[in-house]
Amino acid sequence: MGMKKGMEPLNKMPVNQKARRMLQKSGEELNTDSLHCVQLARWAIDSGHAMVEYDVDETIKAMMTWRPARIMNFFMVAAGEEYSPDGWERTRDQYEMALLIIEDIEEKMVIHFPWYRSAE
Repeated sequence: MGMKKGMEPLNKMPVNQKARRMLQKSGEELNTDSLHCVQLARWAIDSGHAMVEYDVDETIKAMMTWRPARIMNFFMVAAGEEYSPDGWERTRDQYEMALLIIEDIEEKMVIHFPWYRSAE
């Protein structure tokens, strides 16, 4: 069991339970220190199922090590609320689910990092 016990309650959220099942289906080893939906996004990028910009890749890499409070802050989820990105329940497989999570992360990056996309 990892050091960051705080991730456990977050990973019990329905969206992360679904991500967990999809990671297991993909044969991916679960990392209890990371949010399962972030881990699913990471898996999709590492296995070549999702192409992302360098900044997004680096952010998702970093998110694997973030503390629970920082993750929830990034996803803009208040204490006691569920992380529930639009449409996650309807995703049919790990690829759809991963892409949805990656899109949500990109949207949040635009909000949190004003410089992101400013060159476009």
